[in-house]
Amino acid sequence: MNTRIPLDIPHGWFCLSWSHELKIGQVKIVKFCGQDAVLFRAESGEANAVAPFCPHLGAHLGHGGKVIGESISCPFHGWAWSGEGKCTDVPYADSIPKKALSQVLDTYNLVEQNGIIMAWYHPEGKEPYFELPLIDEFNGDSNKWGKSHFFEYNISTCLQEIAENDVDQAHFPTVHQSPSLPETEAFIDGIYKKTIAETLMDPENSESVSEKYKGSYKKQFTTTFTRESWGLGQVLLRMTNLPPSGGEFIMVNASCPVDTENSILRWEMKVSKDIEDTLGMAIIDGIANGINDDIPIWENKSYWPSPMLCDGDGPINKFRKWVGQFYI
Repeated sequence: MNTRIPLDIPHGWFCLSWSHELKIGQVKIVKFCGQDAVLFRAESGEANAVAPFCPHLGAHLGHGGKVIGESISCPFHGWAWSGEGKCTDVPYADSIPKKALSQVLDTYNLVEQNGIIMAWYHPEGKEPYFELPLIDEFNGDSNKWGKSHFFEYNISTCLQEIAENDVDQAHFPTVHQSPSLPETEAFIDGIYKKTIAETLMDPENSESVSEKYKGSYKKQFTTTFTRESWGLGQVLLRMTNLPPSGGEFIMVNASCPVDTENSILRWEMKVSKDIEDTLGMAIIDGIANGINDDIPIWENKSYWPSPMLCDGDGPINKFRKWVGQFYI
């Protein structure tokens, strides 16, 4: 464990890839929770993730491995491995070794929904103890929504530090030159957390909104942010009743711990078509750019386990109590 971030990798469901970025027959190496995972999509369309090294003689399956049917074939000797970690073929042998017919290659529990491939991680190898929700707006087609916009951020800090920003209401005026986001309601049920916050938005005068979109909507307005979290790996953000026509904004944040000091955030955002050509793109652009104000601070700060807080800092200790359940 390092001293800048004295936290282990939390357990939970974390993002390996967007679904659309893994084609049938494709093999990808993903940095995941301090190790490589080899992700591949079988010819049936099913996504699988396995440990990187072939149990035969140790070749890395992600460097030259190929999808054959429902298995991944080792680049060294061609041994094929299913998504269940069992050998399905040894091309130059009359029979497969008996031991290799059982699971000898470690695999990952995957859930593919909401356009995301999520993998389960627990440092002690424990099975998943909670499920992720199916989010209607990210499954199937709907004429209500405009184009999806995808963003990816590689950040040198841990997921807890990033998530803590949501409740750190005092940083909004300093870092983002915007009003704070005080929680007006909060609900916690085990691994699930929901918060509701009110804020004033002013796209015309926001430094995070690009010049291209500043003129799309020139009036200030108050909106409600609803955030729902399922552990540290998936967060859903909604805004409703947006001007001028009562439009909606939705965003899913699918996160991945690369290791104890590095994380990947993957965001998909979209707005209802009625505001897509006006306020909608200003909101998407402002949120996508706003994180760039936070990144230099995250990447150069140290995590204080016992911070010195004041009465205006927001419910940081309440957040840390909730997030503590995701560590051993």
